[in-house]
Amino acid sequence: MTKDKILEAAIHQYSLHNYHGATMQKIAKEVGIKPASIYFFYKNKEALFVAAFQKLLENHFERMQTILEEVREKPILDIFATLMKGTVEYHKNNMNETNAYISLITSPPAEIKKFLHEHMNKFDAWMIDSLHHLIKRDHPEKSDEETINLTRQFILLLDGIFWEINLYDDEELSEQIEQALHILDILLGGNNNE
Repeated sequence: MTKDKILEAAIHQYSLHNYHGATMQKIAKEVGIKPASIYFFYKNKEALFVAAFQKLLENHFERMQTILEEVREKPILDIFATLMKGTVEYHKNNMNETNAYISLITSPPAEIKKFLHEHMNKFDAWMIDSLHHLIKRDHPEKSDEETINLTRQFILLLDGIFWEINLYDDEELSEQIEQALHILDILLGGNNNE
């Protein structure tokens, strides 16, 4: 479908040229249509990129939800590990989107900043709500405040792992994940002498 191709081209062009360099002409050329045809689907460049980023962020969000559903019954440390490894796998398998996401996060266009902020709050709230209950299930002795803080600490570690995807090879990245999981194990009250 042309609309989906336009969104994919917008993300690809953004990953190459950022917001201002990803012109409607370049997007149209990649899709094989005239620039004016884009306006049939989107009223302007801002609307196109909001839709493209929404698709990009929702795809990632849906993948994280799927991963969590697949491992929901496992111990919390296994859930943390699977979410971290799943994040790495998802981003490595979708490097165009990952590069666009990195560019979006590091220098968001003013027109998109509010949308991005709202999405990040939604994602973090979902993570906190979902993981809070799973931590409580495995560690009922922890207070709500402790489980929420632990979830925030996990999100922080997950963000750090994300930023390392383009910096480390697979072996080094696996070691970084193991170190992050060791930190989480300690925070959960596990053995900190390893």
